[in-house]
Amino acid sequence: MGDFTKLGLKKEILSILSRLKFKESFEVQDQIIPLAMKGKNIVFTSRTGSGKTLAYLLGFLGKITKKQNTQMIVLVPTRELCIQVGKEIKKVCDPLGINVGMLYGGREVSGDYRTLNKKNHIVIGTPGRLLVHINNKNIKVGDVKYLVYDESDQMFDHGFYNDCVYIRQRISKDAQVLLSSATMTEKVNDFIEEVIGNYELLQIGELIPKNIIQEKVYCDKLEKNAILLNLLSKRKFTRAMVFCNTKIKSYNISEFLQANNFNSKSLNSDLEQAERLNHLNLFKEGKIKILVTTDVVARGLHIENVDIIVNYDVPTKDDFYVHRIGRTGRIDKKGYSLTMICPEDVERFENISVKYGLDSIEVNKELKIINK
Repeated sequence: MGDFTKLGLKKEILSILSRLKFKESFEVQDQIIPLAMKGKNIVFTSRTGSGKTLAYLLGFLGKITKKQNTQMIVLVPTRELCIQVGKEIKKVCDPLGINVGMLYGGREVSGDYRTLNKKNHIVIGTPGRLLVHINNKNIKVGDVKYLVYDESDQMFDHGFYNDCVYIRQRISKDAQVLLSSATMTEKVNDFIEEVIGNYELLQIGELIPKNIIQEKVYCDKLEKNAILLNLLSKRKFTRAMVFCNTKIKSYNISEFLQANNFNSKSLNSDLEQAERLNHLNLFKEGKIKILVTTDVVARGLHIENVDIIVNYDVPTKDDFYVHRIGRTGRIDKKGYSLTMICPEDVERFENISVKYGLDSIEVNKELKIINK
């Protein structure tokens, strides 16, 4: 843990951080803030929930003035993450009189005009929706000095690579660029080489911290529900997330849990936006304890006190494993994960295990450790 007072931040910003009870800085903030304040382009890897939103905000915030229009754009992969990041940034910016706007898909473009009619100094948005407003000249990018690509690996997986390149081309060559990613995928590397000039490259922290216990169980498909019930019945938890690979499974597993007296909801891209946000808020508020979700909608979300992660299915992409596990064990809290591995998944899981050097403990179907 570090000290915000030693990072060169303005007094009014330090005062707000104190009021918000941000007492100590995290590693990502200690490393990113000074570099950003020096005007460096930065590329860094850091796990979700490490405190990076505050890191890039504070790195640029002292240079943003109320006299100019949009000076900072933050690109994020999903509407849920846009809302989450926007709320976090507004907590710090509102007391300073710095206006923050959020623009994202899933609603009529006309619904954005209330946001656009404000003089937004910082805009957070999904690439597709931002592109619409940049092309329609609803956002003037001439004053943009700071451009952030947050959760870049997810953004490019969502098909936003070309949009992100185009947005960079529309903004001044002198703008300072910061790119964060949980994993350095091939697309992320391609983007860095194509779009960002000289930059500082940092790897901050471990991808999968040692405070997360990772267990694995070899089983057949028909045994998964019984194992899941056994786990949730035996372990005390505040919140649990169950990851599966298809939307229909997310419904089926959630219904199965409800039938067995567990308070559960599903989260997937078939749900209307309002329903997705409702399920997410119920989970965050502790009104439901279990969220059954697919990868697409859950990545990047910051949810406090998730004690258990269940990989009901082995993920279809290697980096999905990192994103899933990253939901627990945040800010050095203890976390737990269980991965269910069917015969057809063995090779895929072994590839993930080798790639990330997983330290997985094998348990039997009664969840007792197998001593080898």
